[in-house]
Amino acid sequence: MMRRRRPSNGFSLIELLIVVAVIAIVAAIAVPNLIQSKKAANEAAAIAHIRTWSSAQEIYLTRYAAYASSEGELLEAGLVGSQDPERLGYVFSIDNPPGLRTAWWGSAAPLEPGVSGDRYFYIDQTGVIRCSLEGPAGPESPPLDSGRPQD
Repeated sequence: MMRRRRPSNGFSLIELLIVVAVIAIVAAIAVPNLIQSKKAANEAAAIAHIRTWSSAQEIYLTRYAAYASSEGELLEAGLVGSQDPERLGYVFSIDNPPGLRTAWWGSAAPLEPGVSGDRYFYIDQTGVIRCSLEGPAGPESPPLDSGRPQD
């Protein structure tokens, strides 16, 4: 007598492999977009942070008749908040020497260039934010505008 086969209740190996392949394809499409979005968010946060320096420095100048020589001085005066490079993906610094109180400049550099951000930023007492893709930005770098700097 012949036995009847019962239909199996599980998935076949081929069905599982197809599902895994579809998930891999979706991940391959989504991950680069996610990384690019994270870099763009880090850059936007860096621009916003150094833009606050401009306002804070003008307030500091009004109060103390000189510009602050470090972000620490702005922090002590309660004009800026402390920023975590690990969270923002950028390292910030106001770099002018303590003796120079009539001008100021600062920079923001990616914590991991190409990973946490592509652009370097620079700002000074003029309030113009400048950027560079090649390395640290300076006063000769092109101003930041709605587009990316030209190579």
